[in-house]
Amino acid sequence: MDIIGIFSKAATSTTWTQTNLGKVAEVTHQDLTWTVLLPGMGTDEAGESTPSKARITGYQGYGGTEFMEVEATWAQTIGIVDAALAATRI
Repeated sequence: MDIIGIFSKAATSTTWTQTNLGKVAEVTHQDLTWTVLLPGMGTDEAGESTPSKARITGYQGYGGTEFMEVEATWAQTIGIVDAALAATRI
């Protein structure tokens, strides 16, 4: 599994879909369709807003769907957020 390649494709995605969990991009990599979730703001123990990282939530391919949680690095997250902002800018 090439995690870096998946996050790199998400960082160039021009199509983002709003779901009940937030904005997601579906990117095709190595014949599988991967779902990358744009990060939202989280909260810490004191209820203060804290940033969170983008993550892969699963993939679809021949044989079914696999759900997973793979977190991006901060550098990857910045690229993914930039791509989503550029794609959804009016």
